Amino acid sequence: MTDLADDKETGGPDPSEMHVNNHAPVANQQNIGHFYSGNRNPQEDLATARRALAEHQWQQACQRYTEYLAHEPSSSARKMAEVRTEHAFAKLQGRRPRSHPDQTHNEIHALLTKACELDPDSKAALVLRAIVDEDLDHAFLREAGFSDEAQEASASLDLEWAQRIVTTISVRESPTWQALDERVTPGGTVSVPVSSLSDDERDERERRMRTLFTPVPAAPVREQRLNPLYGLLPMAGGASILWVAITLLTAYGSPLWSLLSPAPYIGITGVITACLGGCVTFQALFANWRHHRVFQRAMVDYREEMRVYEENLPSEEQISRWLKHDVNVIVDRALTRLGIVKEELHNTGRRITDPLVIVGPANPPKTKLVRHHRVGDGYIASRYTVFVVCMADQKLGAYRTALNSITGVREPEEQTSEYRYRDIVSVNVNTVRLDLPPGAKRTEDAEPTYAFVDAQEKDTVAERFTLIVPGDRFTVTTKVSTDDGKGSRVDFSRADRALAAIRRRIAASTGLP
Repeated sequence: MTDLADDKETGGPDPSEMHVNNHAPVANQQNIGHFYSGNRNPQEDLATARRALAEHQWQQACQRYTEYLAHEPSSSARKMAEVRTEHAFAKLQGRRPRSHPDQTHNEIHALLTKACELDPDSKAALVLRAIVDEDLDHAFLREAGFSDEAQEASASLDLEWAQRIVTTISVRESPTWQALDERVTPGGTVSVPVSSLSDDERDERERRMRTLFTPVPAAPVREQRLNPLYGLLPMAGGASILWVAITLLTAYGSPLWSLLSPAPYIGITGVITACLGGCVTFQALFANWRHHRVFQRAMVDYREEMRVYEENLPSEEQISRWLKHDVNVIVDRALTRLGIVKEELHNTGRRITDPLVIVGPANPPKTKLVRHHRVGDGYIASRYTVFVVCMADQKLGAYRTALNSITGVREPEEQTSEYRYRDIVSVNVNTVRLDLPPGAKRTEDAEPTYAFVDAQEKDTVAERFTLIVPGDRFTVTTKVSTDDGKGSRVDFSRADRALAAIRRRIAASTGLP
């Protein structure tokens, strides 16, 4: 028994016993966890990882980099930093950092931080870490700038690495990514941000818009002319009476100043009557001449006031350009407040789209409407409501604020909300008649109308876009029409387009036709 036992211990395993060891070749076995094949060295893993990275096979590249780092041979600090930078780049998987979960953010940040510790001169690690931090800062509305370290690293980074980063991931809000983009493509591919108006242009804009919302100078009114005939009649009557007196004196030879003769008295009456008539006629003629002189001077002043008024009016092109500039600034603000970037905005065909913008007169009574033939045929509002709709894959972001069209300043009141498409209860465009005077209290059956600069009340109809979700409602007046057939539609406002796009996304998300 002892010999048999010794033979068993020295002679190897019994054929009936199953024995598995990790050193035996196993065909088609997938390496999982910490398994490492004894017939493959780490350099093969690194070569495979880099080849997969070049071919954008992100999962395979991450797996091979992990295997390499688990059995990393001793090497220079520069090479170790380079491998960790490549691993972090593979973990981004061609997407911007904000699209990954927090765990991936931590892993990427740890790899890049370790790479910077191993090789402080690693420009690729510095640049990637700056891009990751800047994208997350933008997503969480944290203030961040273009650091001197990132600026220097992006300027001295190898052009091949710069091309690899720019062509693989798009982080257009990152200053570091923009610097690389300008190196790869002279002039860059990032659209130029909306520039603010100069001080002189802002002053001119406010001066011209205030002129537009100032009532037109009133034309002078000519006073009613006095009729000289009212004086000519007494003159003619007095002359007739005087002629009768002279006739009597001539016919009867009465003494001129005889107290008993009626002729002198008749003559005196005629003279007085003629003098009164002459005085009235003279006063009428003089008053008419004086009124005419005053009216002529008033007309000269009126023409000068009108000349100055029309010179200070804005043109239709200026108003359109100023409003478009203001709305573009608000759209950028909306994207920032919603934490959405344009790359996230897709239509149902997966094509990137711009935010949908709806602009219309803000609600009365603060808003005034004005129309002038020099600035187009429609009404211009003193305040506009700007509603921005951002349609991402799974959610709709909504932003609303008010704009002072005179100064171009966005009012401080803002409203931002995000909804899933299936939570939208209703989206529609309807018309409402505004019947109450400006400033009147709204009722269930009627709403106050707008105040017009010309101070003439008009029958007004408002066209409104409404988005309803549980517990909330967005309503924007898109157009105001009056009984004279004039409207206030803004050319670049797209209420109908927004309505159709939202309905398509709701149908796509719910599966309804």
